[in-house]
Amino acid sequence: MGGMGFRDLRYFNQALLAKQCFRLSMETGSLLSCVLKARYYKHSNLVETRRGYDPSYTWRSMWGEKSLLLEGLKWRVGNGLSIKVWYEAWMPGNGTHFIPTPRVDSDMALRVSDLIDYENQCWNGSMIKEVFVEEE
Repeated sequence: MGGMGFRDLRYFNQALLAKQCFRLSMETGSLLSCVLKARYYKHSNLVETRRGYDPSYTWRSMWGEKSLLLEGLKWRVGNGLSIKVWYEAWMPGNGTHFIPTPRVDSDMALRVSDLIDYENQCWNGSMIKEVFVEEE
């Protein structure tokens, strides 16, 4: 069907909706982005937003495909202040790369910035050994 290689319209629709979610997160000044942000995620961002009460058909459709977009998103670490170690995909490589098993005594609010030795501009090896299970 068509020249884009989509034989199933359901997958085509999913791809278009996920692309719109990506555009919302990248083009924050667009009219659509401003309207949806004001209505559905005023105090958060697209990734952390919930579906909301009585959403429009457009928002319900886009929100439903947000998980498809999240499968491919990863953080670029930078200073690590915004990245939650246990809840967000930030490890390099293929796949989701969430840290699978926090230790029982782990600080659940730990940020990637807590694992960086800023003085030597490298990872804080002793902190990493303290926080993570060696097999991971």
